[in-house]
Amino acid sequence: MPPSASKQKRLAEKAAKQSAKQNGTTSTSTPNDSVPGSMSHTPLTSISAANSTDDLTSMAKLQIATDRSAAGVLVSDAKGRDIKIDSYTLSFHGRLLIEGAEISLNYGQRYGLLGENGSGKSTFLQSIAERDIEIPPHIDIYLVRGEAEPSDVNAVEFIVASAREKVAKLEKRIEDLSIADDVDDAALEAAYEELEEMDPNTFETKAGSILHGLGFSQAMMARPTKDMSGGWRMRVALARALFVKPHLLLLDEPTNHLDLGAVVWLEAYLSTYNHILVITSHSQDFMD
Repeated sequence: MPPSASKQKRLAEKAAKQSAKQNGTTSTSTPNDSVPGSMSHTPLTSISAANSTDDLTSMAKLQIATDRSAAGVLVSDAKGRDIKIDSYTLSFHGRLLIEGAEISLNYGQRYGLLGENGSGKSTFLQSIAERDIEIPPHIDIYLVRGEAEPSDVNAVEFIVASAREKVAKLEKRIEDLSIADDVDDAALEAAYEELEEMDPNTFETKAGSILHGLGFSQAMMARPTKDMSGGWRMRVALARALFVKPHLLLLDEPTNHLDLGAVVWLEAYLSTYNHILVITSHSQDFMD
């Protein structure tokens, strides 16, 4: 099944941006922590290395997005918190993975994906994260599947920087909603609710608490991410996602790289997640 017209347009825009980068031009692009080809509301943790490596990675992801084909109809309220897609069909490299399914993701609910290896769980998460089906922009989506980029920034600063970015987006959304000719009171109240939940005054304390739960000592929290192993940078990436608390959080095997203590803490933390959570895991105990 060929990609939809809207997806073809997004892929063409990605290719144009990639060509501009290779030609040395400067343009406004998606942040380093976003999924290439997705909207700015869909951050993705990934390694940001030398420019040549970034270019190759971006091209590889573009190829994956091109090989993935999804179709469906968003039938939920465009201004609402729930996500419902009818007639959802997904294929990858010509192999049909899902056909004519109904996808219902309700705010405040947690979902576990079950299936054999190769059945398309990760591909489904990527399809949702990259908005193959046009999910309303006020719904921010976060897919954790890569390490935090190595840099001179320590773990706490790395997390807090992302939280401040979300606060700025929420404040802009509140401003836009407030000056609209027809004010959407429900959407405005939800935005204020989310901003209050972020609570900038507690950023450092909250970031430290999450990192501690994932096994970080105080000394490790102060260490630059460039001095951490890949496994610990994965924990930083996971901590950032938990801290930012997106509308839709997608976790693909989050217990990888975690020791037992961190797994137990994460299980307890996610049991209280009150937005939308979709998770895959090989651990039946964790899913339960």
